[in-house]
Amino acid sequence: MDRKIAEKSEVERLIQLSAAARSRLTLDAIALREKLDVPTRIRHSLQEKPGIWVTGSIVSGLAASMLFRRKKSAPTEKSRGITSTLLGLTLTAARPMLKIWLGDALRKWLTHRMTATLVSNPTASHPSHTSQPLSRKPHAHPSGP
Repeated sequence: MDRKIAEKSEVERLIQLSAAARSRLTLDAIALREKLDVPTRIRHSLQEKPGIWVTGSIVSGLAASMLFRRKKSAPTEKSRGITSTLLGLTLTAARPMLKIWLGDALRKWLTHRMTATLVSNPTASHPSHTSQPLSRKPHAHPSGP
């Protein structure tokens, strides 16, 4: 009989040991899942320490811009012929006149479009010419009748 009791107590001890190991593994898995959940950890860190994140991003941006800066090369002068020089000067002088001409043409076109719209639908331009009054209630002054 002692042997059956000893075996039964041993089985109960092993069951308790496996239950404890299972609960420990569950807690370890939860802790590992939290450590590997990078987006949530970053979100919490951003909420807790926004100043450090802003400073870090500024410093890393400056460092990256200094590291990846291109070396300035010496500008090379291209010799232009007389015709390309004259064409460039002509276009430079004509640019203000072209802007004025395009502005006037656009203004005339818009004016024509607006007047054509107003002539074709005169009630849309004057909502005050309705046949019914807006309100039929008499006006009451807040200080009394």
